[in-house]
Amino acid sequence: MLKRLQANIKWRHNVKPAAEAVPALTEWFATAPGQALLACEKDDIDQALACLFGYHLCQLSVARGLRLTGNSRIAHAFALNPCASSGGVEVGCCDYGRLPLAPESIDVFVLHHVLDFSQTPHQLLAEVARATIARGHIVIVGFNPWSIGGALRLLRGWFGHPPEGGHQSLRWGRLHDWCKLLDLVPVSITRGQFWPRSKSNEQVVEAWLRRVGAPWGNYYAVTVRKDVPAVIPLKPCWNNVELRGFGAASVPSKVSHGSNRTKNINK
Repeated sequence: MLKRLQANIKWRHNVKPAAEAVPALTEWFATAPGQALLACEKDDIDQALACLFGYHLCQLSVARGLRLTGNSRIAHAFALNPCASSGGVEVGCCDYGRLPLAPESIDVFVLHHVLDFSQTPHQLLAEVARATIARGHIVIVGFNPWSIGGALRLLRGWFGHPPEGGHQSLRWGRLHDWCKLLDLVPVSITRGQFWPRSKSNEQVVEAWLRRVGAPWGNYYAVTVRKDVPAVIPLKPCWNNVELRGFGAASVPSKVSHGSNRTKNINK
């Protein structure tokens, strides 16, 4: 029993490669719990994208075949996936650690649990920030470890290998520190699905907890903006400037002497 517990702890803290995680998560999001979670997340993503504009939108998700950007007004929307297959919504296959995108080429990014299931989440966020234009936006959806769903995933991880297990426990405070280093400013944050499966009689409580901003939702949806550092203006040096008279323009002394010497030569 002790060896099995140690193996589960080791598996819990090791994130699977994308080739193994994406197929399993694609199947899990097709189940009833996955569909319930996806419906709540889709509402928050639609609300965030309704106020964002631009020319290019890129979706990165841990599952194939999910169209999460249908509510966006951006005409050119595409998706990338490490295990892209023909016939899906993904237009290309790539490694999330090295995005095949030019610097400052994407207006809006949607990151759907890719930071949770990335072996190098900080590098992935840095890659996304590199490809985002100045004043562009990134919508990040991730699991909240401080929630009922996070506790249930932890318990299932002790006794088995659930498909949604084996991921990074990225709380919002840790992600916020990474955003500060990358000049990403939070614009809005919402949390949802306070119970793993919300029934009809719990929807009123769910809406009230959303309205008051309860912090123990099963997931968080954060919108951040890439801000460009302000340029420090250079102060002109006024020590070598002489005034010719009241109301006269300020002319550097070296230029004035040069102009007087030119006048004398012409005379």
